[in-house]
Amino acid sequence: MSSARSGLSRRSGGRRERGAHSAAPLVAAHERRETSARGLRSAVAAGSAAATALARPVLLHAPVSEAARDRRRGAPETARVARGFAVVRSGGSTLADARARPLGAGAWVLLMLLGAGCFVPRDREALPQNECVRCHGDSAREGDAVTRAAPPTDTFGNTAVSYPGVGAHAEHLVASATHGVVACVECHRVPETSESTGHNDGVTQLVFGPLATRDGGLSPAWDLGTRQCTNSGCHGPVSGKWTRPRPSAEACGACHALPPPSPHPQYEACEVCHAEVVNAQGFVAPALHVDGTVQRNEASCSACHGATDAGAPPRSLDGGTSVTQVGVGAHQAHLSGGAFSRPVACEACHLVPSRVATASHPNGGAAEVLAAVGYERATGACATACHGARSPAWTTADAGLGCNSCHLAPPALPHPQVAACALCHPASANGQVARGSHVNGRVDVMQPTACNGCHGSAVNDAPPRDLSGSADPTRVGVGAHQAHLVGRGLARVVSCDECHEVPATVDAGTHLDGVTQVRFVGVARSNLANATYTNGACANACHDVAHLVGGPGGGQQVTPRWTTVDGSQRQCDSCHGAPPPLPHPARTDCGACHLNALPDGGFARPELHVNGRVEFALP
Repeated sequence: MSSARSGLSRRSGGRRERGAHSAAPLVAAHERRETSARGLRSAVAAGSAAATALARPVLLHAPVSEAARDRRRGAPETARVARGFAVVRSGGSTLADARARPLGAGAWVLLMLLGAGCFVPRDREALPQNECVRCHGDSAREGDAVTRAAPPTDTFGNTAVSYPGVGAHAEHLVASATHGVVACVECHRVPETSESTGHNDGVTQLVFGPLATRDGGLSPAWDLGTRQCTNSGCHGPVSGKWTRPRPSAEACGACHALPPPSPHPQYEACEVCHAEVVNAQGFVAPALHVDGTVQRNEASCSACHGATDAGAPPRSLDGGTSVTQVGVGAHQAHLSGGAFSRPVACEACHLVPSRVATASHPNGGAAEVLAAVGYERATGACATACHGARSPAWTTADAGLGCNSCHLAPPALPHPQVAACALCHPASANGQVARGSHVNGRVDVMQPTACNGCHGSAVNDAPPRDLSGSADPTRVGVGAHQAHLVGRGLARVVSCDECHEVPATVDAGTHLDGVTQVRFVGVARSNLANATYTNGACANACHDVAHLVGGPGGGQQVTPRWTTVDGSQRQCDSCHGAPPPLPHPARTDCGACHLNALPDGGFARPELHVNGRVEFALP
């Protein structure tokens, strides 16, 4: 102690400044070297001056770089000692005259520790409940002994988070809205006694536990310069600064992106897959967050996309609902089938996983479309059998698909040029194409075998109905068919083959080529008449007796319109005069010469009228 007193007396005389600066090199040295106080402690306990024989420096507190900075600023030694940035170097005959320098801050710290009994051997039994808080922590804090022992306060009485001895201890030891308690053993080796190896040696031991190492799968590290952890299971690649802790709300998203990058689904609704931990409002079980385990529940398809069990958007993975967004597009148009098509199942275009989480699903938001579909991302169109040569753009708000969008209506030859699809293809009750069998990868044909399977009715094969299903006589397909085929007492019945070539079978020859073939035979061409059908009107021997009598017959409707069936073209003077012009006798009582004619304008035998001959007597 005499040496110590001598050292104290030498502090006067303006040499305090030099003593302070002389410790600066030691500070830098102690940052790089690990020391032990065990030899010094034994020497002091034995009352020996052998402590001066220790050749290595003793680091009593980790934040020595701050001490060096204080020294460069010329801070009072008393301030440095109070803040705890002190280093003692032994070497020389006594502590007081080491290297013949005045007693410095390190010696003062040593004296303080000696006075506190820090180097006095202690009972190595388990620590009492409040033993640790004598050096660090807060005895008034709630929790067990280890929790109370964590800074603040640090070993030098500091409570500000800017001191490394304090830092973010409280943020780790206290549960928050986003995480549970992080135990001391996750970052430090908690000693069984104050004399345990590695404790109270002036070096803060960082030994990462299973949470940070992911049970040995990671190798986290602490960077003293940046005061950050790297490659840890807690914070990911890089943590925040230890001496600048942030509140949970501000730190959210610092450890992983929201959402994490691919192959994590690019969907921000965490609660969809992590409902055990979080809901739409926030964390429901913070203790399960950052616990080394990813809690994931088995969600349904609609948990990530869609709004029904089918799982088809809208909504898309990013929450979109507009068909102009790729994630939405024409999904519903396919799932519903629209007006003309059957519903298209998801697996027709996608590989549907057996469960939500597989090796390839989710894959980060990129919807994989089967190669057979021929989907081009650049144009958003498909080249597939569903739509023919090319589909509309996937994101077209109103594609306007109709009967002729995927194929012509009717398709080009050799398809029958008949627009009434339902005649040969399965139809619904209203005569439209049956949606269930349309766009199913097959051509379902039920071709009629009888004439009236396509036109006509059970009464006869002639329209109505026509190929379009119409019964309107103003339409060419209907017209005056029934006026010719049904006897009305005025003329003979005209058979189909007098105006058309009747096929032996439905699909024979040019039948079904979409063109109504009109060609006249029999009475229409009698007496060398040149029978024609032009622009919806007939010119033939049926309606004009000129070819029969060798001159004009005086008829008023000798070229009748096919679609005029109001009776105006079937008067007695429509085909010839009544009476015909000279040399025909100018008499109106036709029955006087033509016994078939009746006084009321009818005929005794109608089949003999308009037969290509002039009948006088009844056969």
